[in-house]
Amino acid sequence: MARLGTFILAALIAPWFPWPWKPVPDLVVHGKSSYTIVIGQSCSPSEKHAAEELAKFIAEISGAALPIQNDSKTLAGPIVCVGQSKYTDALGISLDGLGKEGYIILSGKQVPNPERDSRGPRATVGLIIAGGRERGTLYGVYSYLEDYLDCRWFTPDCSRIPKQRTIRIGSLNSRYIPPLEYRSTDYPHTRDRDWAVRNKMNGTHYPNGPERGGNIKYGPFVHTFESLIPPREYFDKHPEYFSLVRGQRLKERSQLCLTNPDVVRLGKERLRQWIQRQPDATIFSVSQNDWHNYCECTTCTALAQREGSQSGPLLAFVNALAEDIEKDYPHVIVDTLAYQYTRKPPKTIRPRPNVCVRLCSIECCFIHPLASDEYNKTFRDDIEGWSKICNRLYIWDYVINYAHSIMPFPNFQVLKPNIQFFVQHGVKGIYEEACYFTLGSEMAELRAYVMAKLLWNPDYDADRAMKEFCNGYYEKAAPFILDYLRLMRDSALATTEHIRIYSPPTAKYLAPETLKKAEALFDKAEKAAAHNDVVLHRVEVARLPVIYTRIAQALRPRSDAEKLSRDHLLNLLDRFERIARRANITRVREGGPLAGMDAWLNSARETARKMK
Repeated sequence: MARLGTFILAALIAPWFPWPWKPVPDLVVHGKSSYTIVIGQSCSPSEKHAAEELAKFIAEISGAALPIQNDSKTLAGPIVCVGQSKYTDALGISLDGLGKEGYIILSGKQVPNPERDSRGPRATVGLIIAGGRERGTLYGVYSYLEDYLDCRWFTPDCSRIPKQRTIRIGSLNSRYIPPLEYRSTDYPHTRDRDWAVRNKMNGTHYPNGPERGGNIKYGPFVHTFESLIPPREYFDKHPEYFSLVRGQRLKERSQLCLTNPDVVRLGKERLRQWIQRQPDATIFSVSQNDWHNYCECTTCTALAQREGSQSGPLLAFVNALAEDIEKDYPHVIVDTLAYQYTRKPPKTIRPRPNVCVRLCSIECCFIHPLASDEYNKTFRDDIEGWSKICNRLYIWDYVINYAHSIMPFPNFQVLKPNIQFFVQHGVKGIYEEACYFTLGSEMAELRAYVMAKLLWNPDYDADRAMKEFCNGYYEKAAPFILDYLRLMRDSALATTEHIRIYSPPTAKYLAPETLKKAEALFDKAEKAAAHNDVVLHRVEVARLPVIYTRIAQALRPRSDAEKLSRDHLLNLLDRFERIARRANITRVREGGPLAGMDAWLNSARETARKMK
C-alpha cells in the first residue's frame, strides 16, 4: 500500500513539478543504437579522434554504428557528448581543475535533462565523456572502454575487445586526474602510436600527433653537456671551459667547468638556440654527460664542498640558465639529472620553479622494494631530500638487465610498490628505461603493459594486469607462463643476493635446477599453444631467456650441472637463432663488442666448437 500511495502522489504532482533527472535509453540494444555522438564545432583534433575511437570500438563490440555530429545543429533524440560542446555548457558541466589529462564520465542519471530548459538544446544526454582538450577527453574515452566495456590493448597486434549486443549506460559518475604528468618507457613496440595513446603513455618517445593528443617533448633529451658546449668546437682555444681532472683539462669524456662565467654565458646562448629551433618542445635537458670526470678546479670544488655534493655546482649552473629564459619562455622547463655523482641533493641551493630534476635509480637493487630494502637506503635518503626542495621531481628508473637483456629479470613484484613510492614522494614524472635497443627482450610486452597500467593508476592491481595480459597474449599457455614468472620471482627472493642492472647469468636465482623447472613449464606451454602458430611463437620468445641463460652458463660452466655437450649447446644456439630471427632481435645487450646478435652467436659457436 505504501508503494501504491507513493506512485499515486508522483502521478498527481508530475504535471506541476518538472523532474530534473530522467532515465536514459541503453546505449545499444540488440546491436542497434539510436544515439548520436556529439562533439563541439570547435573541438580539438584529439576530441574529434576520441569520438571516432568511441564509435569505432562500440561498433566492434556490438555492431551498432553511432554517427558523429558537431553541435552546430540542434539534435533530437539521445546523444553521447564527447568533449566540451554547447550541450555540456547548457548542462553546466564544469571541466575546471582537470588539467590537460583529467576527465569526467557522467551518465544521464547524473545530469539534468536539457529538454526541460527551453533555452538549451532539446536532446536527451545519455553519456558525457569530457576532459582536458589536449588529451583528457581522449583518455576519458579509453577509460570508459576499459573500465566499463572491458577493452584492453595488450600490444599493437593483440587486444581484447569483448562482444556484447547490448550496452547499458547505467549510473556513472567518474572523475580522474592522473598523479603523474609524464609517463614513459622505451620498448620498441610501445612506439606504436595507437598502443601508446590507448595505454595513456605520453613521454618523449611517443610522437603521437595532435589527433592523439600529442606528447611531452624533450629537446634535447639527456646527457647534453657535449652538445651544449662541444669540445670539438671550443676546447683547442678554451680548455678552461672543460673539466679539470687530476690536474688536466679533458677534451675526451669531459664534463663542463660549471663555475666558469663564459661557460654560463655560452650555455644561456645555446639553450635559447635550442628553444627557438624546437618551439614545440616544453622540456630542455641541461645535464651531465654519461660518464664521471666532474670538474675539480678550485671554484667548482669549493662550491661542491659547501653544498656537500657535486649537485651543488650542477644546480647552480642549471639555475642560471633557467633564470635567463623563464620570462621569455614561461612554458619551458629546464631539466637536469641527479645521477651517480650528482644524485645527493645540495645543502642550500634550491632548484628554480622552472627546473625539473630527474633522479636516477641506477645503483639500486631491482628485485627488492625501494621503500623497505636496506640496500636501497641511500636512494631513499636522496629522494626524500630532493622531494623537500624540488617542485618538479622526475624519476629515471631501470627495469631490465642491460648486460643480458634477454636473461630473466624477475622484477614484476616491485613495479607497483616502487611507482607508489615515487608518487608518495611527490614525483610528477617517471621514465622507465627498458630495452630501447631491440625487439624481443625478456618479457618486453608484458612488462610494458603492466608499467603502463601502473603509471596511469599506481593503485592498479598488478597481478590482475599480468593475468589479463597473459590470458590475452598467450591464450591457453597463460597458466604455464604465469607459473614460470612465479618460479623466477620465488627463486630470486629466496636468495639473499641483490639484483642490479648488470647482474650476470651466474646469479643464484638462475640455478640449473630452477632452469630445469622452467624448461618443463615451457614444454607444457608450447604444447598448449601448438594449435596457433602466432601464439606458439610468442611462447617461444618468452622461453628465450631460459635458453639464453643455459647457453651463457654452459659457455663458462662453474659446475657439472651447468655443462652441456657440444652438440647440445650447438643445437640450443640454433634454436635460439631460429626464434630470435623471427622475433627481429638484433642485440643481446646494450653495448660492447658482443652486443649484436650475430657477433654473440658467432662467438658462442666458436667457443662451443672448441669443447670436447
